[in-house]
Amino acid sequence: MKSKIIAVIIGLIIIIPISAQNKISLLETKQVNEYLILRAEQSKIINPMIEQINKILEEDKNIITELKKRFDNGDEPGIFEKISVKRGRDKRAGDIEDLIEEIEDQLSDEQKIKYKEIEKSKLKSLSKEELLGKKN
Repeated sequence: MKSKIIAVIIGLIIIIPISAQNKISLLETKQVNEYLILRAEQSKIINPMIEQINKILEEDKNIITELKKRFDNGDEPGIFEKISVKRGRDKRAGDIEDLIEEIEDQLSDEQKIKYKEIEKSKLKSLSKEELLGKKN
């Protein structure tokens, strides 16, 4: 009896770190398709949505990179430009959230359970510290 308990504990100790390391990102199309066992029809709909999320994240990264360059050169954007950048970021964040929900709507109940385990990328509000590359 004790050996069974020890075997179960050892098994859990081994399995838990392995599952934590194997976290699947929504941005990895092939892994998502395999993990959720998507049908061909689902893949045709979901894969473009994943690509769209990747494009939005890349666009946001490019915008932030350009702003950081400007800050580094001492060219701080004006108040209206800051508002515009913030609104743009908020819109992109909303677009990503909508796409994540649309992807979930395409899934079966079993797939939705697995989908909850997938790491989803989100954009958070933009702070001046992020732009300047400072850490809190």
